Amino acid sequence: MNNFLPRVFYLLATLAWALLLWRHPTTTFTAACFSCLGQPFYRRLRRKSRHWSNKLRGTSSPRLAAFQRALLRHMPLYGYTLALLACMTTPMAALILLVAPQASSGLERLRELQTNNFQIPPEWLAPLQQWRSILAEYPHIEKMINDFFNDIEALMNDATNMLLSWSVDVLGGTMSVLWILFLFFTLTVLFTLYSRLIYIIAGRVFVLPQALLRRFANAIHRALRAVMMGIALVALIQGFLCGIGFAAAGFKNAAFWGMLATLTALVPVVGTAIIWLPLSLSLWFTGKTMAAVGLILWGVLAVAMVDNLLRPLFLHHGINAPFLVLITAILCGLNAFGAVGLIAGPVLLAFAIQAVEESNKFYIRE
Repeated sequence: MNNFLPRVFYLLATLAWALLLWRHPTTTFTAACFSCLGQPFYRRLRRKSRHWSNKLRGTSSPRLAAFQRALLRHMPLYGYTLALLACMTTPMAALILLVAPQASSGLERLRELQTNNFQIPPEWLAPLQQWRSILAEYPHIEKMINDFFNDIEALMNDATNMLLSWSVDVLGGTMSVLWILFLFFTLTVLFTLYSRLIYIIAGRVFVLPQALLRRFANAIHRALRAVMMGIALVALIQGFLCGIGFAAAGFKNAAFWGMLATLTALVPVVGTAIIWLPLSLSLWFTGKTMAAVGLILWGVLAVAMVDNLLRPLFLHHGINAPFLVLITAILCGLNAFGAVGLIAGPVLLAFAIQAVEESNKFYIRE
C-alpha cells in the first residue's frame, strides 16, 4: 500500500502531461530524441561548470565569488540552449537562403524534363515501351513498379512544395510554424534538464533499477547517433556532392537539385541515382556528352561510394544488427509512422535488441 499510492500519483502526473501534449506526438517524440542526443554535451558542460566553480573558490571577494558561482551555475543551461538554437537555425537558414529561391524554377524545370522524357529520343523509348508491354502481362509486378516510381515522384514534389510553404511561412511569421518550433525547443530543453528526475520516476513506477534504465537510454542514444551519422549526415554529404556535380555540369539551380538528391538518398538501392542519372541523360541527349559522362562518373565513384561505405559503417557501429535488418527497420518505420519513422524504426529496433540482451542476463544468472 505504501508503494501503490505514490505510483498512482506518478501515473496521474504522466497522464496530465500526455493530455497536454497528445496533439503533438511527432514534436514530442522528436524533442525527446534530440534531448537524448544532447545529454552527453549537457553533462560535459555541467562537469566543466563544477570544475571551474571549485577552481575559483576562495580566489576573489565574496561578492564577486557569488556572482561567478551564479554565472557558472547557469552556464550549462545557457551553453546547451545556444547550441540547440544553432542546430535549429543553421539548417533552416541554409534552406531558406540557398534552396528556397531556386525551388520554384527548379520544380518547373523538373516537370519540363518529365514531360519531355528527359530529352530521350523516340527510338530510345521504343525498347522501354516493349518492356512495358511485357510487364503488362504481369499486372502485380507492373503495379508494384509503377507504385514505387509514383511514390518517389510524390516524395520529391511534396518535399519541394513543403520547402516552399515552410520558407514562406517562416518569412511571413506564421504562428503555427513558430509554435511548433517553440514547442520543440522548449520540450528538448525540459527533457534535458529533468532527465535525471524522469529516470527516477520511471524506475519507481516500473520498479526497475537505475542502471537498467541507463543501459536502455544508452542503447537508444547509440541508435539515434547512428541515425544522425549513417542516414542524415550521409544523405547531406551525398546531396552536397551531387550539388557540386550539378554545378560543374552546368545546371542552374544546383542547390535545388542537391536538395532533391538529399531526399532521395534515403531510398534504398537506387538513392541519389534517381536524380543524377536522368539529369545525365538530359545532358547526353542535348549534345553535352562530356558533361554527361563526367556527371555519371561523379555519381558512381563519389556519391555512391559514400553511401556504400559510410552508411553501413555508421549504422552498424551504433546498432548491433545486420545491415539488412537495419534497412528493414527503417523501411517499416517509414511505412508505419511516416517521416518520423526514419528515427522511430532504428530506435525501436535498438530497444528490442537491448530488451533481449537484458532478458538473456536473467537466464544466464539462473
